[in-house]
Amino acid sequence: MQFAKGFLPWVAFGGLSAVGWQWASLGALVVSAWILLAGVKGGAKAEALVLEISNTVFFLLWTALAFADPTSPAEHLDGPVSMAWLAATAWGSLLLGNPFTTGIAKRDVPPEMWNDPGFIRVNVILTRVWAIAFSISTFTLGLVVVADLNVGFRIFFQAAGLIIPAIVTVQYPKRVQARMNAPMTQGV
Repeated sequence: MQFAKGFLPWVAFGGLSAVGWQWASLGALVVSAWILLAGVKGGAKAEALVLEISNTVFFLLWTALAFADPTSPAEHLDGPVSMAWLAATAWGSLLLGNPFTTGIAKRDVPPEMWNDPGFIRVNVILTRVWAIAFSISTFTLGLVVVADLNVGFRIFFQAAGLIIPAIVTVQYPKRVQARMNAPMTQGV
């Protein structure tokens, strides 16, 4: 579950939002930078830190905006804007031919598997799942903001946009592996 670390800044941001968006942004920036630096110190390559780099850039920009204009209406758009940022990160990594899940998966998979077509395919699929989930969350959170719905809707759509692809990320590779290990049966 290496990917889970990449979402800790978003948890920090949500958890600290009660003290104001400036402090929540700054707290998330600190967490993002700490995770990124820990990854770099741990010897992780840039391809394994795509999410951490993206998070740090986002929270650097968001923190600058939050402190530059504390009364900015952007404060109320943090849900759809953050999910749009994550969607752009996921879709961008696919367009560049380096799905962000691949670098994360390489931390747990032996190097001899990295060029395996199955490994590559699984990570393309997983990154697409994340990209679609982030895109749907962007849209639904945008509707929540426009309709000025209760905070419960916001929490639900943000959580769903992270939890559903996380479950897929954990379960899908196991299912693929189980299929690969299943005995071949011959048809009649």
